[in-house]
Amino acid sequence: MTGSTNTTKLGPNGKCAGSGNKARKCSSSAAHTPVQEKGILPGSASELQSKANEAARAGEHLKATHFYTMAIDVLARGLSKDSNGRASQDDLMKLNKSSQGQLAELLSGRSNCYLRQKDLAAAIEDAETCTTADPAFEKGHLRLAVAYEAAGVPLRLQLEACLRAVDECPGSEILVARKWRLKKALAEQRQEEIAEPGETEDAWTIEKTRCLADDASDPRRCLAAVDLGRAFAAGAHGLEKDLNQALCYLRLGCEGGDVSAQRDLGLVLLELGRPVEAADELSQAAQAGDDEAAAVLTQLGEEAKAQEAEARAKLEELAQLGDPRAMRMLQEFQVA
Repeated sequence: MTGSTNTTKLGPNGKCAGSGNKARKCSSSAAHTPVQEKGILPGSASELQSKANEAARAGEHLKATHFYTMAIDVLARGLSKDSNGRASQDDLMKLNKSSQGQLAELLSGRSNCYLRQKDLAAAIEDAETCTTADPAFEKGHLRLAVAYEAAGVPLRLQLEACLRAVDECPGSEILVARKWRLKKALAEQRQEEIAEPGETEDAWTIEKTRCLADDASDPRRCLAAVDLGRAFAAGAHGLEKDLNQALCYLRLGCEGGDVSAQRDLGLVLLELGRPVEAADELSQAAQAGDDEAAAVLTQLGEEAKAQEAEARAKLEELAQLGDPRAMRMLQEFQVA
């Protein structure tokens, strides 16, 4: 299932430990006797989920997969499906809501078990169905991200899925961090594509860089914009230092997912005397794993504390001399 379809399978429908013919042998609860223990096998979805979770914690992923599938079968009994075994997105969301999120939890758990068994296609399918049933379920998006990565899905598609996840779960620090890691990886991957085959480094001039950076149709535009922005920021390669031009081109580079460009953008904003905007850019770069941005933020924090301590000491000195304004400001400091 992807975001472009209106129907989806309820995970790898009727599937337990494999695909194709192997899956069809396990299409109903009656086929699960191999994992039955002494006594009566639990029958409710919650009881089966408990058994599945227990097996998963014990590392018995095949057994857990059987129990998760049985629980899904019980929960989805009576769910309308088309001839391909697909349920509509609306029906999945309604079922998940009526089960108080249990459907998404079951699909998430089974996706993880499939992943542990190296059945990547099934892991992805369950994770996609999970995010369809509950778009705001953070764990479902994380399951999908991990399954995509394990399957070697192209970075661009991984990033697209992660951006959708962040839209649904904006408060997820894990998803936001993954988004920036993917942007960084994608930018590094594209870095090798900026120079044309057979072109020497000497032949690459700042004018060619500017032409690429100004060409909205060229796929190398963002990478060239980063190089040009840095040149303007430093006054290098024959260019006069121009922080406003640097700001413009570095922003273009950030749009292409270059984390180092985001860091440099923050540094330029600092130089322009715009610390609030700078801190925001540096913070995002640091969350994406840029060590230099993190170091700059730490330094800024220490400088701010030192300035505050110096200001407080000066106010205390003035207050001791009887300055009423200093006394008032000290009281405000204490309240804050």
